[in-house]
This record gives sequence, C-alpha cells and structure tokens, in this order.
Amino acid sequence: MLPAKKKKSGIDKSRILIGPGIGIGAGNRSFSINLSPSVAYCFSPNFHAGTTLGFSYFQAAEDYRNLLTGQPETFKYKFPSYSWSVFGRYILANMFILNVEPEINNTKFVKDYSFSPVTGKIIESSQRIFVPSLLLGAGYCQRIGDYGYTAILAGYDVIQNPNARYYQTLDVKFAIMLDLFGR
Repeated sequence: MLPAKKKKSGIDKSRILIGPGIGIGAGNRSFSINLSPSVAYCFSPNFHAGTTLGFSYFQAAEDYRNLLTGQPETFKYKFPSYSWSVFGRYILANMFILNVEPEINNTKFVKDYSFSPVTGKIIESSQRIFVPSLLLGAGYCQRIGDYGYTAILAGYDVIQNPNARYYQTLDVKFAIMLDLFGR
C-alpha cells in the first residue's frame, strides 16, 4: 500500500508580492520624502490583499523678521507623519485595477504660531493626531509574470477629514508589485 500524500498547507511564496514605495519631491525652499513599502498576498490571479507601512516628511522654509532684534531669520516648517493601511485590489480583464484602502495616519497638527517674548523667534504649538482615511479608486495596470504588475491608480478619500493629507484632493500613485519568489 502506498503512503498517503501529505496535504500541502501554509503560504505559497510564489503568491507574495512586494512593492518598494519610494517618493521624493522638491520645490522652492521645500522638499519631501516618502517611504512606504507594501507586501500583499494573491488569493487568486486577480485578487490580492496587503498592507503598507509609511513614513513621510515635508519641510519648507519661510523668512521673517525677528521682533526683538529686527534681523532676518528663517523658520522651518517640519511635518513628519506615519501611516498604516490595508488594501484589497482586484484586476479586471488583465488591465484595469480596483482598489479599496483604509488608512490611519499619525501626523503633526499645528495649533498655532506665536513669537517668544525672550528671543523674538517663532514658536510652534503642535500635537500629534490620528487621522483616518478610506481611499476608493481604480486605475490601469500591466501584468508582470503570474501575479506581479505595474499600475497607475487614482483614489478618492470618502471620509474627507480636514486634517487628512487626501482632503479635497485626488490621490494619484504609481505602483509596482513584484512577485520576487516566483515559480
């Protein structure tokens, strides 16, 4: 009698997708950086779910005149934020992609600015807050292998919290998800 075949269980590594998530930006006396790697699991050739951890930093500089010394000085606005999201994506006809992505952001919220009566410098009064978002979107994708793809996605935050980074904007992103463990 032949031995019974063992049932294969666990995670199929060939269905794991990895996305690098890197972005930079620069403007007149400002810059930003974003690091947001993603990992996902393909439950079928067309549907996968995953998570993204993110860090964003934005800095801008503004000149002002010190109230006590009368000398020109520069104040730097610095906004670090952290995010975590889970997402589900469905690929239609091997070229269109639907995205649902709840996200929570921890960001700096500036209550107000004032001037120090001792130094004449700007004082920032801020606190960290959690801001929820729910991005719903769609886009165009191009397959890479069995499960990987590149895509351009447009998403809209249906919660519209005034403190969210997506408030009154359309979020457009380029995505690349690679199946590094292939078959």
